[in-house]
Amino acid sequence: MQIHLDRMKVTDAKIKIIFIHGAGGNGRLLAPYARMLQQYGYEVVSPDLPPYGLSCFESPSLIDYQQWIDLLTALIAVETERDGKPVVLLGSSIGGMLAYHTAVNSKQVKGLIATTFVDTSNPKVRDQVAPNKIVSRLGKYVMDAFPSVLDSVHIPVTRVSRMKLISNHTALTRLIIKDPHAAGTRVPLRLLRTFLNMKPKLEPEEFNGCPVLLVHPEVDPMTPFALSEPFFNRLKSRKECVLLEGAGHFPIEQPGLEQMKAAVLAFLKRLEQEE
Repeated sequence: MQIHLDRMKVTDAKIKIIFIHGAGGNGRLLAPYARMLQQYGYEVVSPDLPPYGLSCFESPSLIDYQQWIDLLTALIAVETERDGKPVVLLGSSIGGMLAYHTAVNSKQVKGLIATTFVDTSNPKVRDQVAPNKIVSRLGKYVMDAFPSVLDSVHIPVTRVSRMKLISNHTALTRLIIKDPHAAGTRVPLRLLRTFLNMKPKLEPEEFNGCPVLLVHPEVDPMTPFALSEPFFNRLKSRKECVLLEGAGHFPIEQPGLEQMKAAVLAFLKRLEQEE
């Protein structure tokens, strides 16, 4: 595979952030947030996870969720070897849970920031992120029963998720859905099946690998705080949660946007001081 990276360099940065997009996203979609972090002295690397963005995969039908975890783990190793800067993961949407799986897998992560924790091993969470229970339950049953037949089928991501709720701003939502490199792409059912079946290799009660910050949008109909809260509460590691007032799943509203900025910068500053 060839992985496209958006890199915002800061030569003397004390921390490097790997910014992980969610379903229907890509690195450029996160650029305004990454630019803010760069302006405050943090280097940011945002990969496009195939089939999203500009990344290429020789056999798209073979993409699965574990490969996303392995890809990010390899990226952390390469970036650490490149300049030795401590790596912090920042996961948006389902990228939050992906960041957790990667932190468990890597052991080189110094901090973890997430906007949500979508634990699809929980049936209630699967029901919430899918368009309806027919997709989340019957669809999952059929995919699990016939992987050899269905894994290679590609389907629009809008058919298997509540992508219309990705933001609380109609024009922004429309742009994301129509973008062929974002929510306008098609994903193999193998990726969806393995995403829905992923269980944490390390339960949160055992996770003490790094500090965790959850900056959860308060007005998030796509993945409400009630779905992230149980997983967050179970985390053993040092942790902090900030609810972003008035902000939707894609947080662009005030005062939540400013609250997210303040919480993330304070978290990173603490990590700097501990190095």
